[in-house]
Amino acid sequence: MRFALFASLILTASAAQAFEPGTLGEPTEEEGYVNRCVFLEEGNACEIHARGAIFLAIVGGPSDPDAMIALAKLPQGAPVKFTGDMISMGDVTVDFALNTLAPNPEDPLAALVQGFQGTWTQGGREITIGGLEWANAEVANYLISIGTGCSDGVDLGATHLSLYEMGGDPFTSICLEVVDQTDARIGLRDVATGEDMSLTR
Repeated sequence: MRFALFASLILTASAAQAFEPGTLGEPTEEEGYVNRCVFLEEGNACEIHARGAIFLAIVGGPSDPDAMIALAKLPQGAPVKFTGDMISMGDVTVDFALNTLAPNPEDPLAALVQGFQGTWTQGGREITIGGLEWANAEVANYLISIGTGCSDGVDLGATHLSLYEMGGDPFTSICLEVVDQTDARIGLRDVATGEDMSLTR
């Protein structure tokens, strides 16, 4: 349903073509994860998470229509390679003109990220993970960075999630070690406190 709706919106929007890199902003080539297509005041848009930012491409804007249709068709958390021009940048959002997009099945974190997608319960609270966004309605929303250590750059030899609060201090994060993961449970350990926590569904 989402694909059909957004494909229709894209096809009836302006007939923009793929553009020469650098003509609309700073050109870039990225690897990231699909988040979602959303309805915003400034227009319908699709989001990709990459480099700790939200790349936001407006439907009917300067993006390539074929690339936008391909993006709208992919499920949340799907790994992708993409190119385009960065038109402007905010704290966590990049207004973006999408030029090309392709699935990235060789991404070594693909299975991990796709296994995170959906709604979980932790300590009686509901947490929703979409793409690389951790949403806790009772606390805050965070962008997730995945690596083998925390934001201090020290390699700890295991997969860790660094959670950066959206609208918060960009130099402060919550670092969680991924202890185990199944379809129904994610075991995490807070590096700062040593406390174990579980996301279940």
